[in-house]
Amino acid sequence: MVSESKKITTHNFELEVHEDGYYLIRIFGDDEFTVDDLKILVKGQKELGAKLIPSLVLCAEQASTNIDLLNTLAKKAFNPYSVADAFVLSSMSQRILANFYIKINKPERPTRFFNEPETALIWLKDYLAS
Repeated sequence: MVSESKKITTHNFELEVHEDGYYLIRIFGDDEFTVDDLKILVKGQKELGAKLIPSLVLCAEQASTNIDLLNTLAKKAFNPYSVADAFVLSSMSQRILANFYIKINKPERPTRFFNEPETALIWLKDYLAS
């Protein structure tokens, strides 16, 4: 894990606290995003100040995950620093997983899926600290 002043980069994602008050997470498409990656991400959020703020997750077109991650991510205890999750999806397979996640896993924090970052940010504004 490489840490710059306000950015953390691993082989699978990049994490930073955006100046507008949310976690900006870019998921790369090289490897499957797993529970181990989530643990590293949460550790990174803690290193960046353990702020309780929303997350904007930008998924590369080839980004993928598995059922174990979906089961884990849905529980607030395993992602304690995010108060809401807005995912920007880039592929049909991601949309299929997103529907499965919402209907089957029923995330414990507000969660929505979008096609464009701008639309996701409009939704996230309700969860930004004033």
